[in-house]
Amino acid sequence: MQKQAMPNDLNSTDKTHSFHNRLILLLGCISLLFLTGCQTIERNKKPENLIPEDKMVEVLIDVHLFNAAKSVNRLPLQQTGMTPHQFIYEKHDIDSLTYEQSNAYYGADLNTYEEIHAKVKVQLELRKTVVDTSIARKKRAQDSLKFIQDSIKLKKLNIKSESSPKIQAVQELKRDSI
Repeated sequence: MQKQAMPNDLNSTDKTHSFHNRLILLLGCISLLFLTGCQTIERNKKPENLIPEDKMVEVLIDVHLFNAAKSVNRLPLQQTGMTPHQFIYEKHDIDSLTYEQSNAYYGADLNTYEEIHAKVKVQLELRKTVVDTSIARKKRAQDSLKFIQDSIKLKKLNIKSESSPKIQAVQELKRDSI
């Protein structure tokens, strides 16, 4: 009698080979999809009317300032009837398309965009320092003025208290005795 175990061993070996072949095929397909999915990203073409970096910094500073102004007090902006973007476009002599194309162009290069925003941050911090210093000077001036006003009031109170009738009589006696 022959062992019937041999055909079973062959079946298990065939299944193992079949599994390995399918796994290799699956990994090959995933690799192929991955490689075809990875492609070089082309940078946007430089627009004809690209805003220079230094001017873009100034434009973005104004954008940030207007956004901050909107969040603090909208009423003055609404009373003028002009939108912040209209003001910025007129101030910098640009249009919305120029701004959007330039922003997209610089945004495509992360290093350049970070440099621009770093310059914006530095300029905003400098302006904040100037404003804070101005506010502190005005506060000191107001405090000094209040101190002077309080000193004048105190002197007036002292003069009035010295002007009582008894004190005036003593002062007159001193004058007469001379």
